[in-house]
Amino acid sequence: MKDIRLTIEKLNKENFDNFIDLIKKNTDLKESRYLNTAKINRLNENAFSSHPSYEAYLGRISIDWVAYASIVTSYSTFMALPKFVIEEIFVSQNFRNLGIGTAMVEFCIRTAKKKECGIIELSIPNNNKKAKNFFEFNGVIPIDTTYYQIDPYSTKIGRPLGKMTYTDFMRKNRKNQLT
Repeated sequence: MKDIRLTIEKLNKENFDNFIDLIKKNTDLKESRYLNTAKINRLNENAFSSHPSYEAYLGRISIDWVAYASIVTSYSTFMALPKFVIEEIFVSQNFRNLGIGTAMVEFCIRTAKKKECGIIELSIPNNNKKAKNFFEFNGVIPIDTTYYQIDPYSTKIGRPLGKMTYTDFMRKNRKNQLT
């Protein structure tokens, strides 16, 4: 059997189109995240600006681009250290079960160590059992935390039932000061 040699390289302008092709192959993407020209332009702009919003690394075997990992470095005030967030790891369907996903995770761990991060975080949808099994098999520990998402364009902040909100308190306080 021939040895598989995975080469991992940082996203750059020359391999950006290959990155987009891999994202399009990612069958786990929901229709709402379908890549259109505007999103591709934002990905390009946000990767190569003077303060990039994310980093991505592409895996290649010979001439085939087979995997990617996208990451964000944040900050943990709890640990007072940088926090390494794995946004996505994807391996093309035809190249799964060859150790490529594990190699991408190991690469992310080495990268987090180089950046002197105190913790690595990733989130997996509850219904993605294959991904959960993969990460747990590779030593990732599930924690008892619930992550929430807020769409800033469609969310209306509710008022707690029967309780005064901070805004109500400030209005009442201001009204009392004026009288």
